[in-house]
Amino acid sequence: MDNSLSVEQATQTLYARLSETIGWKLLKSQRCLKRTVGELVFEIDFYSSKWNCSFESVQVNAALSVWNKSYDKRLSVNSVVASLMYTPSGSTWFDITTPQQLDSVCAQLVKRFEDTAVKLAQMFENDREAAVKTLLDEHFDEYDLRLDYAAQILGKEAVKNAAQQIYDALSETRKQQVIQYLNGEKSAAWTLNRSNLRYIIDNQLVDLQM
Repeated sequence: MDNSLSVEQATQTLYARLSETIGWKLLKSQRCLKRTVGELVFEIDFYSSKWNCSFESVQVNAALSVWNKSYDKRLSVNSVVASLMYTPSGSTWFDITTPQQLDSVCAQLVKRFEDTAVKLAQMFENDREAAVKTLLDEHFDEYDLRLDYAAQILGKEAVKNAAQQIYDALSETRKQQVIQYLNGEKSAAWTLNRSNLRYIIDNQLVDLQM
C-alpha cells in the first residue's frame, strides 16, 4: 500500500491519540495506558501481532486489567481483580496499517474504552462498593471478576450465588478435580494459582453434594 505506515509510527500514533482522548497516562516503555483509583490500577495494555511488518501490515489489540496494589506491586495473577479483552468482531487484531485504518480503529477503541474502562474507573472513584456490586450482578463474566476481591468488599455472603453458578457449570471432569483437590492433589492449573474455583472450594462457598 502506497500510504502504509511503519510499525513504530502506526502504534505510537494510536497510543498517543488514545491517551490524549480518554485522559489516561501513556507509559511508552510499557505500551500501556494507566489510571489509579485508590488501591486499584486500571491498566490498558497493547499487544502487537508477531506478523507486523512496516509498510505492509500493522495489527494490534488491547486488554484492560484492573489490579490491586495491596495484593502485589505489579500486575500479575496474584493482583488482578478484573479483566477485559479488546478485539474486533470476528477477528483477533485491529488493522492500523494505513492512516485511514488507524483513524477508524482509534475511533472504535475510544468508544469501547469510554464505555468500559473509563466508565468503570469513574464508578470506582464514585462508590467502590456499588461498583463491585454492579460488576458482580451485571458484568461478572464480561469482566472476569475475581470473587476473592468481591468478597473482600461486599462480604462472602454476597458472592455465594455467583460461586454456586460457577460450580454448577463445571464439567464432570472439573468436578472430579475438585474431589482430588480436597484429597490433597494439586495438579490442575486452577489448583496451583489464584482462581475463582480455588477460592470457592477453599472457602466452602458451595454445597459440593458429594
